[in-house]
Amino acid sequence: MIRGRRIGLAALVALACGGCSSPDEIVLAVSTDLALPKDFEILQIQVFEGTKAKFNHYSRRLGESEAEARLPATIGFFSSDGGGESIRFTVSARLDDDLGPVRIVREAVTTIPKNRVALLTLPLNFLCDGSGKSAGTDVEKTLCGDGQTCVAGACVSNEIDSSALPDYSPGDVYGGGNGEGNGDCFDVTACFQGATPADVDTAGCTIAGDGGPPRNVALETAAGDGVCDGTGDDRRCLVALDAGSDDGFRVEGDGRILLPPAVCDQMAQDKIAAVVTAPTTDCAQKTAGLPTCGPWSASGSEEP
Repeated sequence: MIRGRRIGLAALVALACGGCSSPDEIVLAVSTDLALPKDFEILQIQVFEGTKAKFNHYSRRLGESEAEARLPATIGFFSSDGGGESIRFTVSARLDDDLGPVRIVREAVTTIPKNRVALLTLPLNFLCDGSGKSAGTDVEKTLCGDGQTCVAGACVSNEIDSSALPDYSPGDVYGGGNGEGNGDCFDVTACFQGATPADVDTAGCTIAGDGGPPRNVALETAAGDGVCDGTGDDRRCLVALDAGSDDGFRVEGDGRILLPPAVCDQMAQDKIAAVVTAPTTDCAQKTAGLPTCGPWSASGSEEP
């Protein structure tokens, strides 16, 4: 995580505020379903109040032994004026260096809550690959227009009501831990070992339920994105989807698994080779609060 960081929006020179106790705060959590540094190496976080830039931070060498952050990464922004300020967050996954190509961009416009600390999670996920491009130190959206952001490959409103956000608790971000590697994590390779492709109904982008226990769902990528196992022709790379999430999949009342429409679009484009599922008999169900295991992880993972 980005340790010890709390930023006062009205105090631009104050990059840390260890003794502050203001309850008017929003904690940004940035996660990913990709593998680092293979899929991207740099996280950029920008914050704007109106059109004015308030914060621009890069975390480099992700997934390496000298990484400047581990994911999920959290950083708090507190009000210096009683809460209610409207702010825009832009988080980006960059390659190579601070000005390098942008693979993914995610945006949210919200307000600093009053009298509490709220959690805002902005994932940088595979289904939104290609959603941004570099414009020097700035980032331009390529898939979505003004007032929109990419969620699971679709363009939706970037406005989020902060009153609907949950209260911040570290355990809800770091698999029950506090971001120091003492939480649980989801082992993609182990949990999908032996999993075979599911039959996807492309008309509704669903998978039929089997009446068994809840299932985990992953995308087998065609170009090697995600967590990989094996080598050569036996190599398989997977992106695990979060259950019960707008960024992942949901289960209908009849047991059918509802996938994001972008999954079927990308299958037709040969970007996704298959969708695989596995029962949750040996692994917990993957959720937004259970990050993937890996050297990039701040939850349940050893140092790289």
